Amino acid sequence: MIIIWIIYFALSFGISFFISKLVKKRFLKILIFSISIVILSSFWFKSPGEEMMVPSFTIFLLESTILEGNGFIRILRPMGFITLLVIIISSFLWKKNTKN
Repeated sequence: MIIIWIIYFALSFGISFFISKLVKKRFLKILIFSISIVILSSFWFKSPGEEMMVPSFTIFLLESTILEGNGFIRILRPMGFITLLVIIISSFLWKKNTKN
């Protein structure tokens, strides 16, 4: 199971990196990379009280098909926190082109 999660995170990182390469501006690269990595790699419990973890995006798609919509808040909390964290980290790590 660990191998599957490692492959999943590696693919998420690769897809996010290639998507960010489509844009020229540094700020947009950071923003697009951060949002796509969060959408693809954040995870949360399948349902409240269960131990099984699944990607948050799939839970979001599942909750959007349910009319009641009670699960959006439980998904937005981890995705919002992770989005803020990833934007801060990637803005520090994204190399700025400097001329000597």
